[in-house]
Amino acid sequence: MSSTMRLVLAVAAVCAVAVSSGASFDLGPIVRVAQCRSQCLKKHSIDGSCEWWRHGETGCNECWQHCESLERQWGGIGNWKATAAAAQQQATASTRGSASCDDYEYKQCPSCKTACEYRKGQVVEQYLPSMLPAPHRAPVSLTKNDVAILMRKIRQEWKVFDYYPGIRTPSSLRQDEWIVAVVEDGGVTHYSWEEWMPTLDSLKEGPLFEATISWRDVDSQLKHQQVLEQKRFNDRVRQFFLEKYGEKVLEWRNQDEDQAIPEEVFRRFFFRRKDHESHQIDENSEPSTVDSEDERKQTQVAKESFVVSWEPETGGLMGNQVADSDFAQISLLPGTKYLVRIASNEGPGSFPIEVDTRPSSIQVHRIKKNFENIYPWAFLAASMCAAIIVCIIIIVKLLRKGKEVEPEEEV
Repeated sequence: MSSTMRLVLAVAAVCAVAVSSGASFDLGPIVRVAQCRSQCLKKHSIDGSCEWWRHGETGCNECWQHCESLERQWGGIGNWKATAAAAQQQATASTRGSASCDDYEYKQCPSCKTACEYRKGQVVEQYLPSMLPAPHRAPVSLTKNDVAILMRKIRQEWKVFDYYPGIRTPSSLRQDEWIVAVVEDGGVTHYSWEEWMPTLDSLKEGPLFEATISWRDVDSQLKHQQVLEQKRFNDRVRQFFLEKYGEKVLEWRNQDEDQAIPEEVFRRFFFRRKDHESHQIDENSEPSTVDSEDERKQTQVAKESFVVSWEPETGGLMGNQVADSDFAQISLLPGTKYLVRIASNEGPGSFPIEVDTRPSSIQVHRIKKNFENIYPWAFLAASMCAAIIVCIIIIVKLLRKGKEVEPEEEV
C-alpha cells in the first residue's frame, strides 16, 4: 500500500472517530491529572500541601506540575470535547510505550519520576459526567491526600479553575461552581451547588415495577434555591453591618436630635440590597448571577439527552437509560430500595430520590397518591356540608321538643 493511500485512510479514521465520539463532555484528562497529583501528595508532601515556596514541599510541587505536563504529552489535556481522542491516543501510544522514567531529566527531578511511573500505568479512556455517582452537598470534606478540581461555569460551559490538595479545598460552593474530587484510592466523587431532584410520578406493580420519573420543574427548584441563597446572603450582610457599624451609627443617631439620622436612612443603611454591598463584604460569599432563567432554559434545550441512573441503596446492579425528554420509564426489581437520579453529560446532574419497591412502602405510596388526588376545596366542601347537616339536625330536634311540651291548665 502506498504512503498516500495510508495517509488517506488515517485521515478517514480520524474523521470517523470524531463523528462517532460526538461532542461529549470528557472529564478523563482532569481526573487522570488529579489521580496523579494524589500520588504526589501521598509520597512527597509533608503536611498535605504542595506549594513550591513552603519548606520541604519543592519536590511535591515538581511532581504536581509534572502530572499535567505528562497528560498534555500523552493524553491530550484540554480536549474537553472528545473529538478524535482515540486517534490521538493511538498516535501517542508509540511515544508513551517507548518513554522511560529513567531518563536524564528524571535523575535531575526524582519526584517527577513518581508522576511518570504512575502515569504510565494509567488507562486512557473517557470519563463522562454521567458516569459520576450522585453529588454531595457542601461543605466539602476531603482528606490530606485527596485532590479537588474546582470548575466554574463560564458562558454556559464548565471550565477548570484550579486543583487543590484535600486540606486546602474551599469548603463552600458558589452558584456557578462544581467540585470533582479524586480520593486517595483513585475513586471519584463530586460536590454540586445545584440541588434539584426528579419526581416519582407513578409506580406500577408487576413482575418488574415500572416507575415513571420526571424532571420538568428543574428551573423552579433552582430558582427556589437561589431565593434561599439570597436570603442567607442578606442575613450575612445585616450581621456584618450590625457588628461592624451598629454601635457607632446608634451613637450618631442619638447624639443630636436636630441632626438625628432619619428612620428611613437608618434602615437603608442596615438593610441594603445585595447589589450595593456585595463587593464590600466578601467576593467569595456573593451568590453568582451568571445564569439567568433565559440562559438556563436555552441550556436545557441545547442538551441532547439525560441519563436516568439507578442503583440499590445497599449496592448492587446499576442501571442506566438515556432519555431525550424530561421524563422516562424505568423497570425495577421488586423488594428493593433504589436511589434514582438524573445524570447529565453536561454537568453534575441531580441529587437522588428514593424509589422503594418493597411491599410495605407500596402501601404507603398508594395512600400518599390517593391523598394527592384530593384537593383542598374538597375538604372545605365536605366540612361545610357536615356543618349544615349538624345544624339542620339540631334545629329539627329543638322544634320537635317544643311541640312535645304541652301548656299547663289554669286552676
